[in-house]
Amino acid sequence: MNKIRVSIREIVVMAVMLAVVLYGVYDSFVASSSKPLGAGSGEKVVQIDTLIAEASKVLEDRGSYPVYAAIVAGAEADWGRDPFYADNTPGMRTSTMGAIEYTGYLEIGTRRIAVIDGVGYETGDELEVGGYLVKRIGSSAVVIEEKETGKGITVPLLEE
Repeated sequence: MNKIRVSIREIVVMAVMLAVVLYGVYDSFVASSSKPLGAGSGEKVVQIDTLIAEASKVLEDRGSYPVYAAIVAGAEADWGRDPFYADNTPGMRTSTMGAIEYTGYLEIGTRRIAVIDGVGYETGDELEVGGYLVKRIGSSAVVIEEKETGKGITVPLLEE
């Protein structure tokens, strides 16, 4: 039977590791159950309520802080439309196929994949609508070529 040799350094490392694990178990289960729940939380709640009351008082006082009051009033007002809504960003419209939306770019090694109208394409692939090829794929735009005319159409990446 072969005996396993263990150095003193390995024994010390294992002892320290065991002590850390035991302390973690003690702190997680034994010590946490003996701590009173909510100790000092009432004082923190009072401090937060005081801060909210003071901030509300400052914002309501329009005479002293007109700039802050105007900012708050503008933020609370109806904006009409969402400036970050995706339909507000322009898509590329072609005469025969409607809007083309380039919404994603993925580069894995030497492969580049463009997400156009929710479908992934590589360079040289034909679009699902037919008559168009993916000529070039970049991180900020994709070039689509009409097969009949050879005309290139650059479509910018829509970032939401």
